Amino acid sequence: MSYFEKLKRFLHIKPSYDPSLIIRDVAYFSGSDAHVNHKLDIFLPSSKADVETNSYQQGEAVRKALPVIVHIHGGGWVRGSRRSESRGGPAISRTCADEGFVGVVVSYRLARISAISFFAWAFIFGLIIIIIGLGLLSWELIVGYVTFMVGAYAYNFFYRVRTPVNIDHMLDDLSYALIYIRDHINEHCPDADPNQIFLTGHSAGAHLISLLTLDKSHLLRHNFPLSSISGVISISGIYSLANPTHDSHNNVRSWVFRILYSSNLLYPRGRKMSEYSPIEYIKEGEEIPPFLVLSAKYDMGLEVDAKRFVEKFRSCHQPVEYFTVEGSHGSIATKFAKNDARKHFFEFVRQHMKY
Repeated sequence: MSYFEKLKRFLHIKPSYDPSLIIRDVAYFSGSDAHVNHKLDIFLPSSKADVETNSYQQGEAVRKALPVIVHIHGGGWVRGSRRSESRGGPAISRTCADEGFVGVVVSYRLARISAISFFAWAFIFGLIIIIIGLGLLSWELIVGYVTFMVGAYAYNFFYRVRTPVNIDHMLDDLSYALIYIRDHINEHCPDADPNQIFLTGHSAGAHLISLLTLDKSHLLRHNFPLSSISGVISISGIYSLANPTHDSHNNVRSWVFRILYSSNLLYPRGRKMSEYSPIEYIKEGEEIPPFLVLSAKYDMGLEVDAKRFVEKFRSCHQPVEYFTVEGSHGSIATKFAKNDARKHFFEFVRQHMKY
């Protein structure tokens, strides 16, 4: 037993969700270029879950048809994991299981932070450290920060074991995960319905799932049918990579976003940023699964992009629902079990279940 587990037992802290119902570190891809991030965690529904699920006939047995809700975490395409509570993946998947569904949270290959983004963040945090250091008359704090950032830069840009990851690699990973879930989820949960998959993502994860389902070339490349996706729930996402926080590309907020975040993305040769903006693929008459778009009240300016995204859906007569939830860009995911995002989320799932 770890020291952390002993401390929790000493303090009488009990997990809100039975850890025995979590199947961890399931490898969803095992090809020659398999990565440590090619794994997912499965949260099985509790027997106490109160959920209205329909049943279907299979031979002589009647089984529940439980939709599978697959969550993709955020982190600016360079940070985060399926285990990170600060990115909200575990909270959302636990809540899905508590509601009686099968929750899956997926890790994927991450991009390497760009030089321009690295130095921009270093400058921002450096100003804070300098102010604190001068206030405390502590040159050691400033020197220590500079030394740490030099080491971090060297690790990030000269550690050759890391292969640069572009955005197509991330979309491939999501496709691999969906294929694994379709083919193997019943081995982990016999009541799961692999033909009822709801995709959900937060922040950069919301960008990826929106792009995956709107630009159908990625799913077609992997022979995964769009019809298996019953709905898409996009939480505080990015839909226009060039200017998600303002209507103008040349606004200072748009420049700041591109420097800090969009600059981290690499594209395959011959492709450009606009081709990876989900909003560009919303068209009238196209087959698009129903979308639920959620924004936080304080969403780092991304609510501008969400409203523009939703308006494009509506102008093209495509199915979409939109809600703004109290809280911040981070808390809409980390506090998912307690905020209104949960209500809208599961109303949408139950509305679009096939059975």
